[in-house]
Amino acid sequence: MKVLLISQIAVVDYKYTYSLANALKANGNEVELVIDDKKDNEYCKCMCHNKFLTSRKDINKFKKFTNYCSTYKYILKKAVNEKFDVVHVQWFQFSPIDYLYIKKMRKSGIKVIVTVHDILPFNEKKYDMHFHKKIYGLCNQIIVQAKTNIERFDELFPEDKNKVTYIPHGHFLDFADVHDKEESRKKLGIPDDKKVYLFFGQIKKVKGVGVLLKSFGEAAKKRDDIFLIVAGNVWKDEWNQYKDIISEESLDEAKLKLDIRFVPDELVGYYYSACDIAVLPYLDVYQSGVIQLTYAYSKPAIASAISPFMEIVQDGKNGFVFQTGNVEELENTILKSANISNEKLYDMGTAGKQLIAEKYSWTDIAAKITNLYKLD
Repeated sequence: MKVLLISQIAVVDYKYTYSLANALKANGNEVELVIDDKKDNEYCKCMCHNKFLTSRKDINKFKKFTNYCSTYKYILKKAVNEKFDVVHVQWFQFSPIDYLYIKKMRKSGIKVIVTVHDILPFNEKKYDMHFHKKIYGLCNQIIVQAKTNIERFDELFPEDKNKVTYIPHGHFLDFADVHDKEESRKKLGIPDDKKVYLFFGQIKKVKGVGVLLKSFGEAAKKRDDIFLIVAGNVWKDEWNQYKDIISEESLDEAKLKLDIRFVPDELVGYYYSACDIAVLPYLDVYQSGVIQLTYAYSKPAIASAISPFMEIVQDGKNGFVFQTGNVEELENTILKSANISNEKLYDMGTAGKQLIAEKYSWTDIAAKITNLYKLD
């Protein structure tokens, strides 16, 4: 099959997009990518076309909008003229425009497959529900990445439930840039003699960073051998509310390191190598690449009890699960994990790595997606 794979935010999701593209190619498909302006594409074995400007911070909304339209025109023309069998879409950044061009593709006889990372955007606009319904109605097949999302999709868009297939999010084992723990802590200025907890990724309303800061603040009052890292950029959220919690909980530099920005790739491995446990206090999620990255580094996870995490995190075996949004329970979980030896934590992280290697193989995922491409 000749496949045109689309990602408007490859700067953020390239680990997923490149892994999928490579696996689809290995499965016998002819794959090309249309992505944003991410240029370091050495890992990807497929031809990349840098067109979208959605991740740029130095251009205004009007220019982003016109670029979005012109890039979709390019996709439509390329798909038709070069006789692509499938256009595989992953995100809807401006859903009215996505709808307009997906409709044109369908009228041109092109199959449209969508991988649903988020059923609806967490920064949902007033028009998104209307246009997502239209988009899903046009798509030939719809992929969700957690079993619970089949039910969630059905609740929102019951007319299209027969198109929905569960195919999980693949592992990120190829992207684990592991370093020596002592070296990593020295580089990042993190104490050697403390158990280190890491929150990594975008800071946004549904990620539960406030819950984590309150919980860790209370736990740190009871023991002085724990340390928290929060690393990631703020996305459509207000950082000042978290600064207030940090002040209220007296979380100073002896207890907390902040790196509030888009963390460059070359530092990601140091952060994961430096920590003992990753914390995912999310209030909601449809799926998460961060849990895959956590286990790629053989780190146990503390995760909230939402269904996509519950499919992966096994309490007491490869991580810990706490009641979503419950500050006291997360505090108790942090204190419980702090009592566990580093050797035992290593074994838990290794169990997580083994699980994702076996359960979330890109070879299996590509085979399942290729079968969907072949359906009418």
